[in-house]
Amino acid sequence: MRAILLAVVLASALPGEATAQTLDQAWAWCRGHDPDRLIRGCTAILRASRSPDDLARAFFDRGRAWIDLGKYDRAIEDLDRAIKLDPGYPDAFNTRALAKAGEGQYEQAIADFDEAIRLDPNYAVAIFNRGLALQTMGRTEEAAKDFARAKDVGPRLTQPKE
Repeated sequence: MRAILLAVVLASALPGEATAQTLDQAWAWCRGHDPDRLIRGCTAILRASRSPDDLARAFFDRGRAWIDLGKYDRAIEDLDRAIKLDPGYPDAFNTRALAKAGEGQYEQAIADFDEAIRLDPNYAVAIFNRGLALQTMGRTEEAAKDFARAKDVGPRLTQPKE
């Protein structure tokens, strides 16, 4: 019964193209780089899944797509949901910070970068991104410290979720 429901949900979420016939195909689209397919694949997963980890990942990936499309408000909504489901998800904080920076909310973005870095102290991308936000705000000395630290940190302590 669940497989039939999943097929119906996937078919309704992906009109107009060769629809994903399996959850694996929806995940492939959700983890991809084409924003339109990504949104459709992640939406199908959100409609079909009950696992908090799967939901957090799908909201995260759909948030990435909204950023790619310049729809920062929608990205923030999805990333808020990902963080609510998994408050220990440093990539979601980093990505939400990028959306907030896109909206010009640099102080809030820095707070999210700080949280991503607190969760994973060796998250060089978040450290570098925080430096960019600080630089945009004219806080060049702090930015320079972040750029140097991003260059010097070791491997991430928390691996990205797949």
